[in-house]
Amino acid sequence: MFEALNKLIDRLENVAMVAFMSIATTVTAFQVVYRYGFNNSLSWAEEVVIYSIVCMSFVGASMGVRHGVHISVDVLNALVPPAVNRWLHITSAVLGIAFAIALAYLGFKLFSSTLDRGMLSPALRMPMAWVYFPIGLSGVLLIIRYCWVIREAWVKPPVSLAEELAAEQDKLV
Repeated sequence: MFEALNKLIDRLENVAMVAFMSIATTVTAFQVVYRYGFNNSLSWAEEVVIYSIVCMSFVGASMGVRHGVHISVDVLNALVPPAVNRWLHITSAVLGIAFAIALAYLGFKLFSSTLDRGMLSPALRMPMAWVYFPIGLSGVLLIIRYCWVIREAWVKPPVSLAEELAAEQDKLV
């Protein structure tokens, strides 16, 4: 079941990233054409692009955890034996879950309070709450992804740094 959920989230994240990137690129291109071709501009274009980039950032955070590409300092991982390395990964994932819980809680709280106030965006006149919704959703996705990291660290045998580097070299060839 966990594997199916992981594949579903992967698919949804990929589709969301492509959609938001396409929207940002297309709207930016239209804005350039309107501004320099017709000597006019779209009043809502900048807002759409900014919101698309914000959504890409929050979706990208979850993808980064899934693929293990967030910025990290690996000095300690290189110095300790593989068995300790497993616990370092689990500990960092537990801390990540604590952060993600706070992100989800506060993100959905911001969404709810903004929705209650009825705030509208300046150019699009859409409810600002929907701009804040990806914050809480990202927290939920991060919790799922960090649980996946813990599962993988627990199930898979620990790997030494030399074995990890050898595997990376094989991928490059």
